Parts: sequence; C-alpha cells; structure tokens
Amino acid sequence: MELISNIPNEILFVGAIYKHPDYLVEYGHYVKSKYDFADEATKFFYDSALIIYETRTQEFNKTSVLTFMAEDESRLSQYKRLKGWSTIEYYMSLANDEDIKGYFNILKKYSLLREYQRNGFNIEGILKHRQFEMFGAQDIYKLRGKADKINTVIITNDDAEILNNGLLPMINERLSVPDMGLPFQYPIMNDLFRGLKLGTVMFNGMPSNAGKTRYMMAIVAYVTLVQKQKALLLLNEMDLESVRYCLLVTAINNPEFQELHGHRFHKDEREITLGMYRDANGNFIFRKQNEDGEYIESIDEFTARVYEESEEYRNVLDVCQWIENESQGLIIAKDVSADYSDKSLRFEIQKAALTQGVKYVFYDTLKNDIASIGEWAAFKVTATELEEIAKNLKIFIYGSIQLAENAHEYLPDELNSNNIAESKMIKHVAWTMVLFKEIPKDKFVKYQYISHDPEWGGDCAHRLNPDKRYYVGNIDKNRFGEKKKIMFEVNLNQNVWKEVGVCTRK
Repeated sequence: MELISNIPNEILFVGAIYKHPDYLVEYGHYVKSKYDFADEATKFFYDSALIIYETRTQEFNKTSVLTFMAEDESRLSQYKRLKGWSTIEYYMSLANDEDIKGYFNILKKYSLLREYQRNGFNIEGILKHRQFEMFGAQDIYKLRGKADKINTVIITNDDAEILNNGLLPMINERLSVPDMGLPFQYPIMNDLFRGLKLGTVMFNGMPSNAGKTRYMMAIVAYVTLVQKQKALLLLNEMDLESVRYCLLVTAINNPEFQELHGHRFHKDEREITLGMYRDANGNFIFRKQNEDGEYIESIDEFTARVYEESEEYRNVLDVCQWIENESQGLIIAKDVSADYSDKSLRFEIQKAALTQGVKYVFYDTLKNDIASIGEWAAFKVTATELEEIAKNLKIFIYGSIQLAENAHEYLPDELNSNNIAESKMIKHVAWTMVLFKEIPKDKFVKYQYISHDPEWGGDCAHRLNPDKRYYVGNIDKNRFGEKKKIMFEVNLNQNVWKEVGVCTRK
C-alpha cells in the first residue's frame, strides 16, 4: 500500500523554515519528522534545521549549514547526495514564508491521513469528499467520528495514555524521587507549593511601588546563583540597569548568597547607585574638590583611592565578580516594554526554551495584550496563554501582577483576587497565587507570627518589632493544597525578604 503524501507542501514548509528560521520557535514543538514528512530529503533538511537552530546558530546561510553538515561524515555524505545547499535554495525559492501557517496545516492533514492508513483505516471516502482541499487536520479527525490515539499523536504530539495504567510504578517511584519542583529559599512556601514545579504558573501581586520586581529578583537570584538553573527574565517596567542593581544587592545582603561568596556585610542599593563607600572609620569617601567646588582629583585617582581606603568597595567588587562567574549564561534578560503582546511573549519564551534550554521564566509585570488596552478579558487571555505555554513546554512561569488602588482599603491578610488591577479571573488560570501587602505601623498591635522555636521544641508566637517592616503574603490560590498567610520581614533597600512565619491576628 502506497502511503498518501504531499511532497510539494513538505518542500514549501521546509523552504519557509530556511528562509525564516525563527518559525522553528512556533512550529518546532509541533512538527515531528517521523510523522510529518514522507520524503527523505525534506525530513533530512528539516531535522538538520532544528538541530542547527537549537544548538548552533539562529542564522541560516550556506556557511553555517555546511559547517554543521561537516561535523559528521555520514551526515555530510547524505547532504551531498541530496545536492546540499542548491536543494535548500530551490526549496526557499518556491516558498512564501508568509504562508507558513497554511503549509503547516496541510502538513498535519497528510500526516494524519498516513497514520490512519498505517493503522488499516480506509481513507478513500475522505479523499473523495468534495471539500477535501478545504479540510484541515481537525476536520479529518471529526470525519473519523471518534477520538483515537492517532489524533493525539499527530495533532498535539503527545501520546495518549490509559489513565488507570501505571499507578503502582508511579507510587513506587515517589519513594525514591518525591514529586517536588525546584526548591527555593522560603521554607513555608516551598513546602506548600512543592517548590517551583515545571508545567505550572505562579502569579504574585503587590500594590504599585511595593517591591514586586524586587521580590521576583530575589527568587531569580536563588534559581540561578544557588540552584544553577537557566532563567529567562522578561521586563516591561524596570530597565535592565535597575534589575542589575537589584541582583547585586540581593546577592550582597542575603545569607543564602553570603554563604557562597564568603562576604558578610550589608549595603543599601541607593549607596551603590550613588557611588558612596565608607572607609575604615565608617565615613563616606568623597572625590576631592577645591574651595570653588571644582574637582582636583581625576576619576582614576579617586577610584584608586576608594579601592585603597574602602574594604566595603573591595567587597562589592568581589561580589560583582562572583555573580559574573557564577551566572555565566544562566540569566537571559529581555526588555519587552516595546512589545509585550501575547504573540511576542510566546515567541520569546519558546525561543529561550528551544535554543537555550530555559526551564524557568519570570515576567514582570503581567499586562493585557497591548492590542487590547482597557479590555479586562484580554488580561485573562494573556494569563491563559502563559499557562498553556508552561504546560506544553513543561517549564515554570512566574508572573508579577499589580493590585488595584482599592487594595489600600484592605488590611494585608484580607487581600483577594478582587484586588487585582485588571482581572480577578486570572486566579482560575494560576496554579499558585500570592498577594502581598505591607502591614502599616499603626496595625502592628493586631498581628503576630507563628514560627518553630527549636529551644522550646514547638511553635511560638512572636510580636512584631516596631523598628522593622513586615509584609503579609496572602496565598489566594494553591492547587497543591493548603493556603496560609505568610509573614515576611522586609528591607527593600537591601532587597531582603526574610520569611519569619505564619501570620495570625492576636
């Protein structure tokens, strides 16, 4: 039996890929050569394109392709047998890269029909249908009249499974490998959320100017500098320079990083941004001036003097170098303020996952699609898009959200999804969601926190220290189980978020 195929469409699809390699970000996850290509040449050139894009370069030309082919003797031999770059050029000359979606739909239609043939189904009736040329893969699936594994494999590239099979191996596997995500630095939250689990989304919200980016950066720093995982950071509010300062003060002031870089001191971000460093007597060192306020010390001389007189400055330099050494290639930052549309976000996340192996994505701040400003439903669409990307790519996505102005009317432990600025409906999409707010000083008498005291051997209640700042992280959504109100001791100037216990009213 000769299997049905549409080789000309395969050629057009592959040609469009070579003309516009970034299409692999959108379609690489859904196209599998063993199912979707019937022709040896198109299969070979597609597989090669995917490997080149993921592991070598995102620029396709004669030199980059030939360099890849020459790395393996058998691969180079096949490349030459298929007439190499001249064949690719021919494919590209035929393809209109703007028609890639149509090529993809036809590709899936014919791969679905081939799988029906391989499994003994008669497809003659489908082929003779008067609207066959208009059909997509989903239309052919509907004509088959029943759900089946073939549809799942071809259209979604996920193998369908019988749900009640494999329970015993699953239970036994959990004895050796508990179902936990990547641990992060806050013990109570880490336990409640089972870590940062791949395939899930976490949304954390705060009022405007309360530190939502800083809190996110504390987690980014831990994921990359401590856990050594790659992270993609998408920004549409704070610029890259501000985020660099935040990363630095996080590493300087928090004990989980101090243990690694070996320096135990504290430094405010404001002082770093203003170039203010203390000498051995605790006095700030200033550039020398004459009576008229004119500098009489060159910047090189001043820098050398600060280095000589300030241990604090030398320690900051050491931490900077440590961050550069430890985070090499682990933090990928992208300013998306010019385009944070759903399409753009999907592209950036998929590309980072495909080409950099990123599994942890952080987006600040979550907004609705810029093409739908003011439409609250679009905010939920964006959140849903992120949830689907996380599930399909098996990655973790964190999104910070801004609370509405009416959040100021609520006490911190009373916040809920109604206080989200654009749409409370994103709660339905989230796996976990925490809403943060600072406890006003005049409300300290209403609150306490419960934490384990090793000396007493049990949980103890603690009063709030009037000289410190406290935030409540109100867990509003947790698909993994229990919800609690977590109290943090916070120093925004040093980006310290110390999880002290569970918040309760007195």
